[in-house]
Amino acid sequence: MKKEIVAIGMFDGVHIGHQKVLKIMVKYANKNKANTVVLTFDHLPTKQAGNLSTLDEKIVLIKSLGIKKVKVIKFDKVKNLTPKEFFNLYLKKYFGITIGYNFKFGKNKEGHAKQIKRYCKNTIIAGPIKYKGLVISSTYIKNSLKKGNIELVNTLLNRKYSLEGKVIKGYGLGKKLGFPTANISVEQNKILPNGIFASYAYINNKRYYSLTYIGKRPTFNTNKISVEIYILKFSKSIYNKKICIELISKIRDDKKFSSIGKLKNQIKEDIRVAHKYL
Repeated sequence: MKKEIVAIGMFDGVHIGHQKVLKIMVKYANKNKANTVVLTFDHLPTKQAGNLSTLDEKIVLIKSLGIKKVKVIKFDKVKNLTPKEFFNLYLKKYFGITIGYNFKFGKNKEGHAKQIKRYCKNTIIAGPIKYKGLVISSTYIKNSLKKGNIELVNTLLNRKYSLEGKVIKGYGLGKKLGFPTANISVEQNKILPNGIFASYAYINNKRYYSLTYIGKRPTFNTNKISVEIYILKFSKSIYNKKICIELISKIRDDKKFSSIGKLKNQIKEDIRVAHKYL
């Protein structure tokens, strides 16, 4: 049976720090003629608001880096294991282990990277990746996303931040304004940054220029967060179709307008500004 080398972590967003860990593992595995395995978790160990990637997106992103197998551990099944118990159950069988410098494991995050190194001599601990002097982490990227710094987020992810979902029936408010929008049902725990964004829309693998709105539509006094997309120079019906949105740049924050006329004028200006980024 061929040897296996494993990397373990939450890998939310599979950002450039994670990519470094996985590339180190692939290189280590090739050197030892071993297969690559990633162990990840089905959800975050803490109740943080939102993820950078869904579980399915994360698996696809990890495999795109040349990883042979991705195994998902149910966090609730392991959260009370001691570090030694966790290691014996999930890591002991592997020839080698690759982890990030700040990896924590076991009950109450009692286990740490150097502990794994003591348990397994064939352990590589990848150091931090910095951007302009700051250590890159999923938390840092999430905070940047919530602040609307899309260009920075895209740089740190090494790709464009995306939202996927099906086109669902909306209130028809965009159509009444003269800008028919598609309402998107996005997976519940994906981070939704508030505002209006220049974006790309992908339908049946074809890319379109678009404007994406994420917010509670304060001008119409609705309370539910909505994801709507206005595709430029597009008139086809896409109801119930799957769509992928890539956010390029934030144009402005959401706001309440005193009249429908003022909102329409602002949308026209948003479209003009969006063209600068697309």
